[in-house]
Amino acid sequence: MKKLLLTSIILLTGSLSSQAQNVRFGIKAGANYSNVYFRNITRPERLWGFAAGGFAQIPLTADGFFSIQPELLYSMKGSKGPVSFGGEYRQRLHYIDLPVLAKINASGFIFELGPQISFLAAARSQTPNGTFTDLNGSNRLVLGAVAGVGYQLPMGLGITLRYANDLTTLSPNGPRNTLYQAQLGYLFAGK
Repeated sequence: MKKLLLTSIILLTGSLSSQAQNVRFGIKAGANYSNVYFRNITRPERLWGFAAGGFAQIPLTADGFFSIQPELLYSMKGSKGPVSFGGEYRQRLHYIDLPVLAKINASGFIFELGPQISFLAAARSQTPNGTFTDLNGSNRLVLGAVAGVGYQLPMGLGITLRYANDLTTLSPNGPRNTLYQAQLGYLFAGK
């Protein structure tokens, strides 16, 4: 049994290292449309934000049908809405997102799914009482999930529509981020 396991690991490692020579890199940018979800409470209004960063595409099959795509993105999230004593609040959250997506490329049509780790880098809350940037009590690391569809042209230009939802809260007993993303990307030519 141990020999079979060792042989399988060696074959898998060799297969991945041969495919790793075909790794391609790219850049992407787009818009976020986000809010936060409070359990059993009406959701606040969504806010528009910006997202941009880079990614690597690691093929797991020779034809590129199945690949893994890790990304590193700056992502603006947040929400706005009325406050009980009058006026409106606006909360802008600045994240560094690291999604790792399993990706299927079916003749240019893209389907992707995977986990995401987000690091809260900064926050700015504006209320009728003032502006606050304190991160005390916030979960700085948040785990989420991402699902998306899109289309990628053979020349490397692509568009993706995604939905992302945090699985952990922003603070103890607090809300979770949810967002829709529209991204344009460019995958640089390989070797």
